[in-house]
Amino acid sequence: MDDDALLQVSEHQRREPQRSANVHPVRKACLAAVVKLVSLTPTRIVGEPDMADARGLIDDLDAICTIVDPVVAAIGAYAEAHFGRLDQLLFTDQLHGALDGNATFEIEQAARKLLAGWADGNAETAGEFERG
Repeated sequence: MDDDALLQVSEHQRREPQRSANVHPVRKACLAAVVKLVSLTPTRIVGEPDMADARGLIDDLDAICTIVDPVVAAIGAYAEAHFGRLDQLLFTDQLHGALDGNATFEIEQAARKLLAGWADGNAETAGEFERG
């Protein structure tokens, strides 16, 4: 902006921060998360599920954690700005920590059990066919 244009801007406007600077930091994190969540294409299981489908669902959980964990971190930072020092580790990767090895393990184990059951069923069917 040249000097003449700057002189035409009122002093209040020159001191006023940009509107985007007034966005609440947690809201900003939420808005970023919403855009990413809307863009997420979840795994679709077509036909008989397999381990690739289980891994796809686990990847979906991981993607959601990657999107949501920054919102939790933003809340922690905002709280610290107003209440004083907080242990920010308690606001870091919390959803990842909660799901990794728990929900992810459950999906993988369920897939393994299902596939093992099919393998056992196929072996029984093959045995019956050979005896028949």
